[in-house]
Amino acid sequence: MSADPYQPRPSRGGWPEQPPPSSRGQRDPGYSDRRDYQEGGYGPGPPRRRRRGCGCGTALLITLVVLVVAFVIVDQVARNYAQNKIAAKIVSSGFPVRPAVSIKGWPFLTQVLTRDIGRIDFSASNVRESTLDIASIKATATDVHIDSGYNSATVGTIAGTGLITFSALTAATGASGLTISADPSAGPNTARISVGPLYGTASVTRTGTSSITVKADSVGRIPVSALGRLGDYTIDIPHLMAGLEVSGVSVQQQGVVIAVSAHNTTLSGSGIGTSG
Repeated sequence: MSADPYQPRPSRGGWPEQPPPSSRGQRDPGYSDRRDYQEGGYGPGPPRRRRRGCGCGTALLITLVVLVVAFVIVDQVARNYAQNKIAAKIVSSGFPVRPAVSIKGWPFLTQVLTRDIGRIDFSASNVRESTLDIASIKATATDVHIDSGYNSATVGTIAGTGLITFSALTAATGASGLTISADPSAGPNTARISVGPLYGTASVTRTGTSSITVKADSVGRIPVSALGRLGDYTIDIPHLMAGLEVSGVSVQQQGVVIAVSAHNTTLSGSGIGTSG
């Protein structure tokens, strides 16, 4: 009698070998599938799919940043061009040195488009006039309106100051061994002059729209030869921009301060705009 092929064969230990598990639809009843295992909270679960954004917001932000940076650069380039052109025009109009010009307000291009500039600052140092060195001249123009051709501008108000140091004034008058200083007790227009223990006073006055005069009023025992031209010395103020004129003078601790101003004047040939 032939052996049944489905009869389990006895193992060496006497126990029959278990039939191999069937791969057709049969499952170990003690095994729970992966889904049951995961749904029971025992497994990590299937990986979640990440949502891919379109990145539109980031791209828009980057574009805006680039545009803003580009606008700032172009605005600054235009401002520098206008400032340099104004400075060159001031020199060509007769001012002794090239001044520093600073156009205030941002953005500059929108001011050009509206043809209204809120404020322009001017400054110059070591301005030489004949034998006199003016230490500094500073002025501020406000309410500036550019003409339609962008070649000149009307200025509502421009005002500033010029400083002449006492040492520069002494050198210009040729005084020998003489010292000039402020004398607050004598008033804002009076300076103290001294040679060693000897002293006297000098008055500083505005004598014209472009000149001031320093005159020794009381010299005491100071020798006349030590005064040089300080006995009656007139200071001619150099040609200033935009019709600035001397409006006042005072003696302060740092020197003689000249006030300059103008109203409803013209900054001609300034080329404030960015066109040629």
